[in-house]
Amino acid sequence: IIKPDNCEQAVLKGAIIYGQKPEVITARISKYSYGVKAYCPFDEDKHPQSNRFDSDDGPLCKRIFDKFILMGDSVVAGKPIKRSYSLLSPNQTEAIFPIYRSTRRDTMFTDDPSCEHLLTVTVHSPNVERGENRKLLVTMDFSSTLLHFQAVDVTSGKSAQVDIQFDTKYP
Repeated sequence: IIKPDNCEQAVLKGAIIYGQKPEVITARISKYSYGVKAYCPFDEDKHPQSNRFDSDDGPLCKRIFDKFILMGDSVVAGKPIKRSYSLLSPNQTEAIFPIYRSTRRDTMFTDDPSCEHLLTVTVHSPNVERGENRKLLVTMDFSSTLLHFQAVDVTSGKSAQVDIQFDTKYP
C-alpha cells in the first residue's frame, strides 16, 4: 500500500476550501442509486404476479423502485431532478413517498435486498374535486452534502420537504 505524503493535509485543505467556497465542487459521483417507491403499469413479461395490483384504471405493478439517480452517475450541482406523479384514487387526500437507496444500478423493486428504506414523506392533497387528475411534482436535489427532497401537490400548493444526510442510517 502506498500512502502519499501529507494526505491528511490534502483532505483538510479540501474541506476548508469547500466550507469557504462550496461552488468549487461542481459534480459528485453518487455512491448509491436513489429513488422512491412507486406504481407503474403492470407488464406480464417484466413484473412478477406477486407485485400485481388491480386498480380502477387497470393492473399496476407495486413496489417499483423509481430511480432518480443511479449509483456511479455524476450528480451536477444546481441541477435538481424532477418527476411528476398522479394519485391512485380519486378520493385520496394524501400522497406517500417512501424514499429508498440501493447499492445496485439495476434494482427494479423496493423489496430487493440491495434496497434500503431511508424515510417516508407525506404530502397532503385535500382538494379531491379533480379526482385522480391531480399532479404531484417531486424534486430530488443531490448537489449539496444533503439530499434535498420536496413533493408538491400542484393543485393545492401543499408541500412537504426533507433534507437527508448522505450515508446516514434512518430508523
